[in-house]
Amino acid sequence: MNGSSPRILAVAKASAAAMLLLATAACTPAGTEAQPTPAQPPSSRPAATRQAPVADSKSGPTVRVVVIGDSLSTGLGTSPKLAWPKLLQSAHLSNKRPVQVTNAAENGSGYLAPGEDGDTFTMEVESAVSPDADVVVFFGSDNDTGADPGELRDAAASTFAAASSLAPNAVLVAVGPLSGSEEPDPVLADVRDTQAAVAQDMGVKFIDPIAEQWLSGRADVLLGPDGEHPSAQGQKFLRDKMKRILSAAVQG
Repeated sequence: MNGSSPRILAVAKASAAAMLLLATAACTPAGTEAQPTPAQPPSSRPAATRQAPVADSKSGPTVRVVVIGDSLSTGLGTSPKLAWPKLLQSAHLSNKRPVQVTNAAENGSGYLAPGEDGDTFTMEVESAVSPDADVVVFFGSDNDTGADPGELRDAAASTFAAASSLAPNAVLVAVGPLSGSEEPDPVLADVRDTQAAVAQDMGVKFIDPIAEQWLSGRADVLLGPDGEHPSAQGQKFLRDKMKRILSAAVQG
């Protein structure tokens, strides 16, 4: 008999099929099979971070200013966005030095007088002045009008001392009260005189808007309808005044 048994034929066919599969696998290029996408290794590039604005290469170092004051510095009568400290933030001093302003002013406050949140100038200093401050400005205040001169003197001295302690390298500048009158109230002048005397004793630069007649002949334009708080134009006027004063304080 010439044929093989059915069982032998089946085994032979199975062996041939297996060999064919092995040969096909060996000839198939790597990566052509559908395989699960392998997990990607973590990227070595750092995550994006927010960048601070890049300063103009021609500008000097930032001058950090803290404003201690009353409603003359909060924008009362206009808006906080129009207050001279806010306007000063976008200005540059001489030598194109940018300004960083911290405005701690509070409506109604003074060296002695507590503001609408109960803070005096000394409390404003304690909450806002830090060692990196370059200039601390004290602006005002007519809210101390009628105060006992001795108590006012002690309060002003304590305020200046607190600022010097918290920011020993800062320049301190005290700006006296404003007056829209050609003949200032004698009681307001007394407040000014007390502040000026303490500033002189403690080496604080004192600016006298009354003696320098900042508002002389222009009070109707530079002050708002209440005749006390700066108008929008008055805020710009104060910004320009303070820009020159601060430039001189940090020597440009």
